[in-house]
Amino acid sequence: MGRLHAEKGVSFDTQSISLVETAEWNSAALGCPNPGVFYNKSAAPYAGMVYVITNGTSFWEYHSNHDDSVVRRCSEINPLTDPIVNISQSADLHDATKLTLMRRDTDTGEFVVRREMSKVDMALLANILDLDTNLPAAQPCNTIFRLDFEIPDGDVEIEFICEKNYKTFDVFWNGMQGTALVIGNIIGPYLTGDPIPSLPTATP
Repeated sequence: MGRLHAEKGVSFDTQSISLVETAEWNSAALGCPNPGVFYNKSAAPYAGMVYVITNGTSFWEYHSNHDDSVVRRCSEINPLTDPIVNISQSADLHDATKLTLMRRDTDTGEFVVRREMSKVDMALLANILDLDTNLPAAQPCNTIFRLDFEIPDGDVEIEFICEKNYKTFDVFWNGMQGTALVIGNIIGPYLTGDPIPSLPTATP
């Protein structure tokens, strides 16, 4: 309510809560995914609350997790006009038999094998990327890592993390770009003792 007053000029006197109810969602997006963003699904279902605030003429919907520590402003998400794509389904990632984490060699510029990833983590990544979402055209980027999925028809390569914008965990596939911060939680254990190149001079 305070944000509506501060940012939109909606008077406190006119604001009221028109709906409060419990809900469950299949990802950490809490039912309000931002276009082009991939969310954690490993702890589904995600329980929380739905709040709808009104001033009598307009309505604003918010979703929160179970303890209100994370709030999604659903009514303020603007859909993009880019194509709707599902990477996992388009690339048959659920049929993959092997997943290899690759890392760019800063001397040669080529990707080299870092480590083979577990079947469990392969399934987690395929599940995270199994989302119908708007994906814009990829921006120029010198990526640091690549995920190589082996599928029956060949290999699927998904690059991620720009060295100049490493905190966003951008994902690049087939000329399109999304964001998947949750991937960092999965690949982290595979990078022990292996610092990300260029980070000391990178621009967040």
